[in-house]
Amino acid sequence: MTNASRYRKLESSDRKATFAVANGSEETRQVAYGDGDMLPYRSFVAEEAFSLVEPYILSPESNITALNMQKLSGVAGAMLARQSRIQGTVVDVLMKEFLVTSPDEAVELGVEIGDLKRAKLDGIIERILIQYGDDSVQELETATVLFNSVSNLATKVIEDRRLGGYIEQSSRYVYYTDRDPVTGRWWYVREPRIMASRLGGSYVVLMDKAFDVYARLADALTAHYEIIKPVDGAEYAVRPNDATKYRLADLTDEKEIKEFKRVYKFDLKTKACDTARIVLPASTLTNVAMVANGRTFEHLLKRLYATDNAEFQDIAERLHATLNKVIPKYVKRASKNGEAYTKGVDARTVTQIAREFPELLQFVRSKSEVEWVIDPESDRRVEEVVQYLATTYYPFCRVSFATIISTLAACPYERLVSLVKEIIGERMTRRDRLGRGFEAGYPFTFDITGNFGIFRDLHRHRMLTQQRQLLNPHIGFTVPQDVEDIGMGDEVRSLEAEIRGLYDELANEVSHEAAQYCVLFGHHIRFTMGFNLREAQHFLELRTVPQGHPDYRRVCQTMHNMIIRRTPWLHDTGIFTFVDHNDYPWSRADAEARQSQKRIAKGLTEE
Repeated sequence: MTNASRYRKLESSDRKATFAVANGSEETRQVAYGDGDMLPYRSFVAEEAFSLVEPYILSPESNITALNMQKLSGVAGAMLARQSRIQGTVVDVLMKEFLVTSPDEAVELGVEIGDLKRAKLDGIIERILIQYGDDSVQELETATVLFNSVSNLATKVIEDRRLGGYIEQSSRYVYYTDRDPVTGRWWYVREPRIMASRLGGSYVVLMDKAFDVYARLADALTAHYEIIKPVDGAEYAVRPNDATKYRLADLTDEKEIKEFKRVYKFDLKTKACDTARIVLPASTLTNVAMVANGRTFEHLLKRLYATDNAEFQDIAERLHATLNKVIPKYVKRASKNGEAYTKGVDARTVTQIAREFPELLQFVRSKSEVEWVIDPESDRRVEEVVQYLATTYYPFCRVSFATIISTLAACPYERLVSLVKEIIGERMTRRDRLGRGFEAGYPFTFDITGNFGIFRDLHRHRMLTQQRQLLNPHIGFTVPQDVEDIGMGDEVRSLEAEIRGLYDELANEVSHEAAQYCVLFGHHIRFTMGFNLREAQHFLELRTVPQGHPDYRRVCQTMHNMIIRRTPWLHDTGIFTFVDHNDYPWSRADAEARQSQKRIAKGLTEE
């Protein structure tokens, strides 16, 4: 009997086939992936064993399958790593190493045949981590974490981890006008260091005042917009497959009328939210969800543990406890000492700036909202060391990037090299890595000074390098014209002045880092964004869509204009075809109306 004649196909479903396999006088049933045409059959597994594996994989009939993470959370990473060094598939690994397949083992472990070897999993995973290396295996295991009721300041640290996926409660769509019904408190963090200081009472008074102003702003702005755009004069394209914008009086269909009113209410609400948020403080509570792998969570834990911020420390401890219930082996290296080298780099940088260039610590306003970061025109060696030292200094300074560059460019080359050497210090292991300042060198780098709301909206882009300075109230605050029009401009400016005074007191008595909690969304923050041409296309086209906030649309339009002026050939290539320079006073009405069309077409008009 030839080898091929031993295999008799019994049945197939997509690319999973069952064979009767002759072995002498006996015949067994085996399952394999393939179709014998486009794909040869491989990875033969006994049918009985495959039936034990099937509940743990999705689309078991296909050669492109997925693991059922409801059943395999916490062990999938080790399984995938093990599969990379054997001839078979994850099915083989799961069956041979992770599942109970014999009656004797079922009795030994006290579980049913087909269950995971729970009692042995820690040892199995530990062995694989040792054999394959923690770093690479960490990337194969993920978790979805919900950070509920954390400050807006904390979300920025959480979202700094670029390899995670995030979704955050939006201040552009949600009113922050409710209070805790039990205590009557507004939704903001009472930061422990601040509350323990003599300024705790002042902090509460001003945070309460900010929320009170916000609530009255939101109501007044909504009423203002109703006058500017009364419902009878509004027009929306809510009819399915019809781009025509209709007024309410033109509609007779009950569902279309209902959707029109929903869009109108949404239109006014979001515009009021966009404007009123300027007086929300960074201490405002929000929610953010994060999906990431073990390595990303480990780095986040290390970063949170490494701070002196009580809220961040609390988040770290709770996050670690939660991850230990899902992927414990993949975050075991995270500890309070995990970023000792990075903390040392930061400390040396701060000390060096104060010693060598104290003028860089003075609050200085930028000349414009968006500035192109230009390298010094000097010797190439000096140019490189100036750039890297400037980007390393930037998060700890209070002046523009151009000011840092010009200050450093005046220094001798040898001095600059010695300053960089001092900052780097002594690295003990390969994991003692440099910070993001040493990612400098992108073709497009901008220094932006815009309100905190702008930064929040632009923060989560991944394929670029972004650095920011600490929040403060001394480099600008803009009162929108709509706030002036409703007669609340002076009240907002008065609040801003009081916040500025509280910030200075907190910075002197507690710390500049803690004082950030009282800074308002309307206060300006200075940050850099560096990216290549491909990211420029994605970023600038995405962030100039009509429904974007007018503030960040303006910033991105300015970036685009600067890029085209300096590289005019790009204008003729079509690479920025979808960058939108139009203005949209009611920016999200059309997008919401398109959703109404889909809702009506699918019969989903009930909330």
